Amino acid sequence: MVGVVIEEYTLELSSHKSITGGVYFQIGDTFFPDCHWNDFIIVILTWWNKSIKLLETSSVGTSQNFDFMDGPFYMHGVKKDSSHITLDFIKRKQVGLEVIASLDTEIIFFKKSITKASKKVMGEVDAKQWMTDDIEELRKQIK
Repeated sequence: MVGVVIEEYTLELSSHKSITGGVYFQIGDTFFPDCHWNDFIIVILTWWNKSIKLLETSSVGTSQNFDFMDGPFYMHGVKKDSSHITLDFIKRKQVGLEVIASLDTEIIFFKKSITKASKKVMGEVDAKQWMTDDIEELRKQIK
């Protein structure tokens, strides 16, 4: 099973209105890209929501990347059948790619994890009364 981990206590709003915070995947006892990974959380959660929705509604064999903005890491998802996807957790290297982990999971469970993480972040930014175009775009994705 794979889940999206959000560290809402790490959220920060920069002077350029970018929001960063702890966000990463947990696959059993493994963290990807790393435990406490910090990235542009609002932007990547928006991307991930779009990617999982596309996989959910597309035909078998369709693939999508779940990118991180910082670093050489991303997750590649391929629709295996009507309800399952194969996820590869990948690190780009100077020459080639390194697959850190791979697993099959149900689309609905993975989508719920992304949605739950997104709503958790939205609760925090709403409590802080932060408003940016990126926040509004994420809000549209989780409605």
